[in-house]
Amino acid sequence: MKKNVTDILDIHTHKLEADSLGKSIVNYPLLADSPLYMPFAGDVEVDRGYYYSVGIHPWELTEHNAGQLLDYLKQQLRKKQFVAVGEAGLDKLAVASMELQLTVFKAQVRLSEEYGLPLIIHCVKAVDELLAVKKEFRLQQAWIWHGFRGKTEQAVQLLKKGFYLSLGEYYSDETMRTVPDERLFLETDNSSLDIEDILCRAAKVRGVEVEVLRETIRRNIQNVFFRA
Repeated sequence: MKKNVTDILDIHTHKLEADSLGKSIVNYPLLADSPLYMPFAGDVEVDRGYYYSVGIHPWELTEHNAGQLLDYLKQQLRKKQFVAVGEAGLDKLAVASMELQLTVFKAQVRLSEEYGLPLIIHCVKAVDELLAVKKEFRLQQAWIWHGFRGKTEQAVQLLKKGFYLSLGEYYSDETMRTVPDERLFLETDNSSLDIEDILCRAAKVRGVEVEVLRETIRRNIQNVFFRA
């Protein structure tokens, strides 16, 4: 069981709590399983020793469940164990229409601002739409692009727009070296790797000692997810 927020290095995982070893912000399932059209996960309890993110993933979204998902999301965000909204975002490969995705994503942006929580973003082939939404709002909360695998040029574009980038098992070394210390997060997502493996590789790529990068990631997590 996690005893201290300074143990956390991984801002996004789908591992079970016990498997994350207290080093992760666990992605809480709004639905009982995550391909499409699955029932609500109403019997899933949060473990008070851990912290969670929760959001409506575009893959889970349908015309029939959007309202219920938003209501259920609001209920979960009232619990102090939830420290981020997400995954939330836009995906042109998802079944849901872009119109519906935009409506629900904007609702989650508002919830992020209302609850004072950072937003963990999933985006596939919808960068222009995502940036247009960002421009609509006067944002106070951090937007974190999770599992970033894009080219360095796209990373630079997003950094200029104020994004944080979270890198996992797959990325280009050039991109890892491009992200400044204060905008970098690490994650395991669906990887079988431990966050320590990802940390060690990232430190090698960035040319810094593991403990130096560990402190950088801890400081960013404290400042974005657990600020007073």
